[in-house]
Amino acid sequence: MPVNQSGTVKTNPKRGSVAACSMVGIVPITFKELWDNYYGDKTPPYNINGQAPKGFENQCAIRMSVTLHKVGVKMATFSQNNIKPEGKALTLGRIVLNNKATATRANEMAVWLQTRPVCGIGPAIVITGRDWQSKIKGKTGIIFFGEYWERDDESADAASGGHIDLWNKSKLTDNWTTFLRFTLGFNSFDFMGYTYSDYGKAKRILFFEVK
Repeated sequence: MPVNQSGTVKTNPKRGSVAACSMVGIVPITFKELWDNYYGDKTPPYNINGQAPKGFENQCAIRMSVTLHKVGVKMATFSQNNIKPEGKALTLGRIVLNNKATATRANEMAVWLQTRPVCGIGPAIVITGRDWQSKIKGKTGIIFFGEYWERDDESADAASGGHIDLWNKSKLTDNWTTFLRFTLGFNSFDFMGYTYSDYGKAKRILFFEVK
């Protein structure tokens, strides 16, 4: 059952406050709702004939957006009026799925989450470093890794690629990289076209606790 994340504003005294929690009748989202509704299908949420369009192969932010949609979050404030485009991009990474705003870049979604737009999602906690796991062991929420993988024509020093996911006490959402990272201990991997980068090398790691 989607939670109520819309209502009549009661009070919002300053920018940065959790506006949604100041509204009449708003119910905070819970981590269980996010985890149970995570879009983990093999078919990408944004697809053409079942395949990700060119330029949208990495859909972690889209998957997280669709997950929020499923629990009642419309993401109405995710717009260029509120969030600046990432890096040298001229426009915000934003599409519309099922009539709802949808983030396409993890970095910009993390910036949006820092504005505290959703009741139940806590403030950003900086956990950057190789020991990031120990800082949030046993906790639940949304995690963002920034600037750790290279997009086309980028050097390692100028890497801008990010990732956003759910964190459930000691693991991310289930996929083949989660198994290799957290069960077998391979922090990075590159074999026969299958590759992923080391989260510990991310220049920014943010955690948004959701209980």
